[in-house]
Amino acid sequence: MEPPPPGGTPGEDERRPVNRSSRILGLLAAVGFSLAMWVFIAMAVLGLVLKIVASKG
Repeated sequence: MEPPPPGGTPGEDERRPVNRSSRILGLLAAVGFSLAMWVFIAMAVLGLVLKIVASKG
């Protein structure tokens, strides 16, 4: 029987379910959602400005 490695038990890495690809995917989803929110706000403001400009003209 081999002694465990000095870094800890072999199953210690399984305690972290978040691996690199899911972390990148989560970050990408957060950035995409934030970008979509800002685009929606910008479109709403632009529509409001265009409505005001069109009513004056």
